Amino acid sequence: MSLRRGTRIGVDVGTVRVGVSRCDPDGILTMPVETVIRADDGSDVERICSIIDEYDALEVIVGLPKHLKGGEGISAKGARRYGRRIKLARPHVRVALVDERLSSNQAHARLRQSGVPEREHRAVVDQVAAQIILEQALEAERMSDRAPGVEIIIEGKDLS
Repeated sequence: MSLRRGTRIGVDVGTVRVGVSRCDPDGILTMPVETVIRADDGSDVERICSIIDEYDALEVIVGLPKHLKGGEGISAKGARRYGRRIKLARPHVRVALVDERLSSNQAHARLRQSGVPEREHRAVVDQVAAQIILEQALEAERMSDRAPGVEIIIEGKDLS
């Protein structure tokens, strides 16, 4: 039941926004960090890398949006590509994909339970989804005593 010591960053990749969360170095508490707007110029990945550096992160957990039956669609392909971009920019940091089915629904439910009006969800829902993804990864690590998810390994520079 040991957990590697070090801050982890959770990432919820969307087509417009990327939610970012982090945990404390002991992997006990998770907290939202920010919502990063996607950009064609790569500044969104640069911002996430700045967050990785700021917290001296041990790893990055990227949510992989699978279908309810377990298959993958276009969103999963986009998350994989985004995870590879982060790995290319920070090759010394472990980047792993974890199943994130229903994390956005859970994030909306958590915000409603906290009394946040629906009209205010957009600004923070991606961060809360990233927080849920990270919480699930940390719990998986505690249960299995292994690093969570499927690690992204870059052998070449092809991002397709």
